[in-house]
Amino acid sequence: MAKVADYAIVADNWVLEKDKNIVNFEVPANIDKGSRCILGFMINTNHLDDMKLVIRLNGTNVWNWSLPGHVDEPARFFQEVVAAGVVVPGTNEFKFTSSSDDATVVEVSDVVVWFQANI
Repeated sequence: MAKVADYAIVADNWVLEKDKNIVNFEVPANIDKGSRCILGFMINTNHLDDMKLVIRLNGTNVWNWSLPGHVDEPARFFQEVVAAGVVVPGTNEFKFTSSSDDATVVEVSDVVVWFQANI
């Protein structure tokens, strides 16, 4: 069966963790379940102490990042290869959480999942 690259937009605008750290998104039924996906996203943080950031897709931990405290972190773009079977046809859940000992602000934007689709 032939395959093409396709994508699902999870979030286009900045999403603040304190307001909404879970975003649901849809993937069509023709996703190739045996292929890995690519997750792309922008992260912007503001924190004083060390911080740990975790991103999960459908409950599976797909990305961890530890940031040192007292560092001015500009918004950055990241890509991560996601194992086959994590992203599924239908509704999927993108979740991000942070942990730190200070008042932390974390936001994500331009979150996209690329996948192979059967045609």
